[in-house]
Amino acid sequence: MAFGDFLTKRMKKSMEKNIKKSTLTDENIQETLREIRLALLEADVNVEVVKELISKIKEKTVGEYIQEGVTSHQQMLKIVHEELIDILGTEKAPLNLSKKPSVVMMVGLQGSGKTTSSSKLAHYLAKKEAKKPLLVGLDIYRPGAIDQLVELGNKNNIPVFEQGKQSPLKTAKQALEFAEKNGHDVVILDTAGRLQIDKDLMNELNDLRKITSPNETLLVVDGMIGQEIINVTNEFNNQLKLTGVIVTKLDGDARGGATLSIRYMTKLPIKFIGEGEGVSALAPFYPKRMADRILGMGDIETLFEKVVDNIDERSMQKTMKRMFMGQFDLEDLRNQLVQVSKMGNIGGIMKMMPNAKISDNQISDAQRKLVVFSILMDSMTLKERREPKLLKSLTRKNRIISGSGRTEKELNELINSFEKGKKQVLEMAKMMKSGRMPGMPGMGKGGFGF
Repeated sequence: MAFGDFLTKRMKKSMEKNIKKSTLTDENIQETLREIRLALLEADVNVEVVKELISKIKEKTVGEYIQEGVTSHQQMLKIVHEELIDILGTEKAPLNLSKKPSVVMMVGLQGSGKTTSSSKLAHYLAKKEAKKPLLVGLDIYRPGAIDQLVELGNKNNIPVFEQGKQSPLKTAKQALEFAEKNGHDVVILDTAGRLQIDKDLMNELNDLRKITSPNETLLVVDGMIGQEIINVTNEFNNQLKLTGVIVTKLDGDARGGATLSIRYMTKLPIKFIGEGEGVSALAPFYPKRMADRILGMGDIETLFEKVVDNIDERSMQKTMKRMFMGQFDLEDLRNQLVQVSKMGNIGGIMKMMPNAKISDNQISDAQRKLVVFSILMDSMTLKERREPKLLKSLTRKNRIISGSGRTEKELNELINSFEKGKKQVLEMAKMMKSGRMPGMPGMGKGGFGF
């Protein structure tokens, strides 16, 4: 269950409690507040944060007259939404990149996702901020750490400065000189981590901080470690004077409550969140958007940004044209699925859609189909994808099943879904030509299943 999913479900259930009177009173909001308190605690939100949030909600709610045209549920939701935003930090906290070159020092425990986050941040700055970043490999202790950074840099066209097992302090100095000579305006230092905080680690990081004078010292923390996230953040902050936090792995099984606690408990802003493996799966943290998602209100702004970042508009227009001309084939479907997968997990995408009426089972089934159908189509020849009628051949079917490692049932499911979806699109095209407005094929039931 990804970040916010658990909390979203509990909070939505809490907010749906009936408050039927015209004025919100201590008595008629008690059960709702109790449910909200339990939801937050079960999601691993810090006790102090829960107390503060409930106290503020109660203070704003009791005695509040329910405005005309607004339900008690809507008014209560508005108050909870405002207080969640306040706890999360109110406004987006941008990076300070005022120097040339600006230095961003990435710190954290081993296994928190520091190296991949460094690469993702470099990609984000290059693509979104028109910067010319330089990645610097300084982790000489973890086997393969520098090689991993180089591989990620090469894959995403981001240069990496590294000097093997040379002293990290010496490498950092040389990297800054290299950046100045070659016009790099942001230097991202991927520093060493440990399995736990120790004196040697902190001494090295402090020496690096003195040498490089970073604009930003960002702690990368694993969103799945629960309440320990607060202790780790405070320990690093006491030693290094952090400027912000990046929370990773929020697409995993984290309940997310500890993340909700960081801003309030440490006074440090969350600057970015990681919600996937892809290089673009690092996004600025917007308190309002996260509050929207926690309360099940969707996050259409982030969804739109994901579409813009990952969907090839020309390719999509070409596909749509082929669909409405009745020329859509399995190669088009395969290309569509590739683009959808770039946006991340289907469940995460659906959670960003306001009032999405879709069950967890439907989301799980759609995600399964995306993976299985892609594998099956990858085992087909281009001719077979362009001419799906060839798949009536038993010999071809057996070859595809054998090559993909999937089952005959799954291949038949793909073919049936494709045929049904194609038929629906043609019916939509006919309706549009006649001047009627069609509905889109349903997700998870019939159609292409996505």
